[in-house]
Amino acid sequence: MKTPMLCAVLISASIATISVNTFATDSIPFNGGKWEITSQATMPMLPQPIINTNIECINEDTISADRFAKQTRGNCTATDVNASGQHIKWKMSCNVQGNPMTGYGEMQANETQLKGKATIAMSMQGLMMEMNTAWKGKRLGDCN
Repeated sequence: MKTPMLCAVLISASIATISVNTFATDSIPFNGGKWEITSQATMPMLPQPIINTNIECINEDTISADRFAKQTRGNCTATDVNASGQHIKWKMSCNVQGNPMTGYGEMQANETQLKGKATIAMSMQGLMMEMNTAWKGKRLGDCN
């Protein structure tokens, strides 16, 4: 069984992994292809940030906040999604093994770059904790 802190780190890493949904009603345009995405998660109990870099082939042409919520571990819902131009903001709430979490995030994307950040607040054994994740990405070209 995973500890709540490990679950929080996994949620943070999941949020920072770009996933897209072509059926989203609140989404922004996205230039599909091969992308390199680097995320950095920080929280008070971690001695140093968790940094993760992935290269992904993304074929879809929109990004949706609801898709971020669906990609996290736990029962998550995106709310107050606001997409305008190349910028999207959202709030989300999750329940991971009985631990409620709330958060918000935002992201900007253009033809060749993206950047975003998210903050998640959680109660862990009665203590409130906050985790911050930031990510950036660059388009490497077409998918192979």
